[in-house]
Amino acid sequence: MSRKIFSMNLGVETVSLYLLCCAVADTGAAITRESLVEKWNGSRTGLDRELRRLEERNIIDRNETAAGEAPVYDLTDERNWR
Repeated sequence: MSRKIFSMNLGVETVSLYLLCCAVADTGAAITRESLVEKWNGSRTGLDRELRRLEERNIIDRNETAAGEAPVYDLTDERNWR
């Protein structure tokens, strides 16, 4: 986890999702929408919105997998964040 997330003027939900992504990654599990929705307190629509925000800021990177499989997200290096 990078503390930089707290100084980027992001919304509470966006920061919360980043922290959740870090927690999933720390367990060794893949960061997927399904692994996040199990722990996300908000709506699925809210989860999708916050995933897009993290992608837009290059905090997470979406890796498409084989056809029919859910994408996997990777945390990016904070030097690449916008």
